[in-house]
Amino acid sequence: MKRDFVTIDDLPDAALSNLMDLADRIRTNLRGHAADLPGYLMGSLFLEPSTRTRLSFEASMLRLGGRVITSSDPATSSAVKGETLADTVRIVDSYVDVTVLRHPSAGAARLAASLARGPVINAGDGSHEHPSQTLCDLYTLRSERGPIAAQTVVLYGDLRYGRTVHSLARALVRFGARVIAIAEGGLNLPEFVVEDLASRPGYGMCMVQINDLEDVFRRRGVEAMLVAPQTELPTAKAGEIAELSMRTKKVHAIYVTRLQKERLRGDAPSATLPILDHRFLKSPTFSDSIVLHPLPRVGEIARELDSDPRAAYFRQAALGVPIRMALLLWSCGMVDLDVGHPHGTRLVPCRGAECVNPGCITVKEAPDFAEVGRDAQGRLRCLFCEERASIS
Repeated sequence: MKRDFVTIDDLPDAALSNLMDLADRIRTNLRGHAADLPGYLMGSLFLEPSTRTRLSFEASMLRLGGRVITSSDPATSSAVKGETLADTVRIVDSYVDVTVLRHPSAGAARLAASLARGPVINAGDGSHEHPSQTLCDLYTLRSERGPIAAQTVVLYGDLRYGRTVHSLARALVRFGARVIAIAEGGLNLPEFVVEDLASRPGYGMCMVQINDLEDVFRRRGVEAMLVAPQTELPTAKAGEIAELSMRTKKVHAIYVTRLQKERLRGDAPSATLPILDHRFLKSPTFSDSIVLHPLPRVGEIARELDSDPRAAYFRQAALGVPIRMALLLWSCGMVDLDVGHPHGTRLVPCRGAECVNPGCITVKEAPDFAEVGRDAQGRLRCLFCEERASIS
């Protein structure tokens, strides 16, 4: 069976844990795996700017003894001549053993996986998902703070278009963590992620108001979404938002995302959240928190934190190599995982419906591949970008 990695829900918890265990073994001797994938060729197809993800995948393949061919400048690819992603993927797939794809359109990785004969790894598809980054994030959390199930993680910043948090929120809930999502003005988690989180057995979510961290946020009434076991959700009077007391809580990690200006539709919102700095981390709530960021940062984290041992974002980036080496070994068939049953929301195909997300690959350039399904609640969703769809 072809071993694609399109969404974080393509692999169950045990398989993700096994990949992290393998990364631990690889990490002890990064230079000792040059005989693992000799003769293998990876296609590095990056049709959107990237530094860390592209170079870490390429470094991973080279350290495994394989080779890489790359297309890293969209302006020099045949896309500028009008070639579709579908045709590009078919060509690249015929040259290589595994394709790693970064694309500006949501659902592009699923389209590529449906066409390629070899495995496809999603290195970020528009504002949809970035599952290999989440592998790196989970691995960092486990390495730095221990079992993920015991952790409370704050997601902080642009949560609407920051694709890394879409994959991460799903994975954290699966592993039993608690999530507090604090979004920049109006940029809350997208509906498809919220609906998916709400469907997780034993978990629930509610909007809450944080009133006891004025020294951190410089104001009262900071709204957040709490995702936690049902038994831990606060209660509120009818028509009111529950209050979440944070002063006595300990947050294990703060995951910061930049404002995704390249994906915003319309004017950028005014910044309302303070940057992460030493003042922020003085609060007892955050005094032991590690700070994570998928990078690049553009002002959300003060440079003064770079020398702070709680600043884990550069260590996080470095861990991208051993965990992606483990992923490539699995995808190329060199190691087996207990893949079991996928975790994701299963959609039943539905005729006569179409995706209405302008950022979806099926809307932008591949309408012939468009498929829409109904989820367990009967809602119409695109099978590629997972956003809501409508009857045509």
